[in-house]
Amino acid sequence: MDITALHKLTYGLYVVGVQNSDYCKFGGCIVDALAQISSEPNPLLIISCMKNNHTTENIKNYGLFTLSVLPENVNPFLVANFGFQTSRNVDKWSYVPHEIKNDLPVVLDAVAYLKCEVLEDKISQTHVSYICRTIEAWNGVNLSKPLIYANYLQTIRPLSAAAFKLFKETGKSPLLENT
Repeated sequence: MDITALHKLTYGLYVVGVQNSDYCKFGGCIVDALAQISSEPNPLLIISCMKNNHTTENIKNYGLFTLSVLPENVNPFLVANFGFQTSRNVDKWSYVPHEIKNDLPVVLDAVAYLKCEVLEDKISQTHVSYICRTIEAWNGVNLSKPLIYANYLQTIRPLSAAAFKLFKETGKSPLLENT
């Protein structure tokens, strides 16, 4: 099987924001497996998260989360920050400009935000899929197009590793002026 054929599916990259049960008040992670499965009366989504991910545990524990739709011009560090470390012991939100919308964090530089409520879950070998009801939706401040996963693989992914390496060396977030 040529797994790269799946890279041509048109889905995006998102930051999940959740209440956190451990190190800090909020957790989060990057997800790319998200689909809208209905539109009325409240749109239903299905999102799939890695089974052993700390954010996944918190989605299950609290039943609510936000999604920040990342723009095509996303800073590679933002992806690295939410994708390369765990909120079990790192306050990921302290390294990115964000705000709290209805008690949960969202990335400031996003094209849209959603707040979702979990209705049911399905556990597979490696992932947990959640069927969720969208309970809030807002357009973001970034007017770019949403980041498509294929574009992430081609352009942002290689830059994310370099951005994270520099962050680990300096301890400074390139997204905050005074870190």
